Amino acid sequence: MHIETQAELLKLSRLLETDETDMAFLEGQDLTSLAAFRTRISSFFYQQHQDSYQRLAGISKLVPTGASAKLATTVLGSVLAAGIASELPADRAIKLADKLPNDFLAKLCIHLEPTYSRALLAAMPDKIVATVAKSLLAMNEHITLARFVNVIQPSALKAVTASVEDGEAMVKISLYLEDKSTLNTLLGLLSETQQRATLKAATDHELWPAVLSLNGHLNTQLRGQMGNLVAEQGETVLSHIIDVASEQRLWTNLLQAVNAMDNAHQQTVVNVPKLREDTIIESLITTVAEENSWDELLPLFSLLDHAHLTPALEVLTERQPQALNQALRQAHDSSLLGLFGHLPEDQLPRVAKAIQSQGTDNWTAFVARNGDAHEIEALKAQIT
Repeated sequence: MHIETQAELLKLSRLLETDETDMAFLEGQDLTSLAAFRTRISSFFYQQHQDSYQRLAGISKLVPTGASAKLATTVLGSVLAAGIASELPADRAIKLADKLPNDFLAKLCIHLEPTYSRALLAAMPDKIVATVAKSLLAMNEHITLARFVNVIQPSALKAVTASVEDGEAMVKISLYLEDKSTLNTLLGLLSETQQRATLKAATDHELWPAVLSLNGHLNTQLRGQMGNLVAEQGETVLSHIIDVASEQRLWTNLLQAVNAMDNAHQQTVVNVPKLREDTIIESLITTVAEENSWDELLPLFSLLDHAHLTPALEVLTERQPQALNQALRQAHDSSLLGLFGHLPEDQLPRVAKAIQSQGTDNWTAFVARNGDAHEIEALKAQIT
């Protein structure tokens, strides 16, 4: 199961107060549809009691803040208090929050319905948000914290992230984000020390599927920063990441990360011995062909040493020549020129034979567009 689908089903099972395994029948559903379904259910549950929340909120306005806080903790409980809080004016809710014990306030936040509490969370002072976040971290409430990221003020988010030293928590909060477009903001606030802790946690807690999946949502700058740190983890870790990419079909995400690294770190990653294994290379090329991510893979071929280039070309020419033909048809010419310009002389006949075996229409069109390119002179001579 894709890691982001798994995360979505966990959130749904939590909402329905059932075991995560009970949601397995939804595994093949579209991720966006699952999130929309969960949102509708959450809103439905809230709306069933909204009239009661509104009446109780109206009564609360007539009671002193201290007395309301006492009633919330001794009579109402965190679930009912969360519904009432969402119906209070923000200034009243903030005064009430300031009177509530931290642990109760954290439990209340767990039960807030996101759609109806956005204004409340956005108005909450940084100090209260940071204090609640600390309590939620201690409770391992990563899903609740992830809901905060999308709505709290930037200054509050900065205060929260500054206190997160647990790399595992940061990975899980990132994974559970409702809107992954905020991932760049969240990870951009981390210090290098925090980024390294996050990557170490991925190894220590088997979270590389999540990290690789999330990489697809990062901008190029953050991919490069995090990618360079990954490349410094050593061969054992890099080999494990490659295994994860193969098992979880996350090759494109990994390739995006490598392309964002600086040149020295790129060469370290692409020449890891693990990438000489037949099953790994075949998995890589199969996934690239299926996802048409040639422009992520081909530029890296020019960084391969001979020991790594040979098995890759063997797959492309002997076992999957149709993939090479697809690349000729769909990849950007500059990416292909980099590959053909890097071919050792002893590999030219093999590549030429593979191109000819698939028909030469795509090759002919490619040559017509790049007739003066010196990178293909030797290969042209083999094919004609």
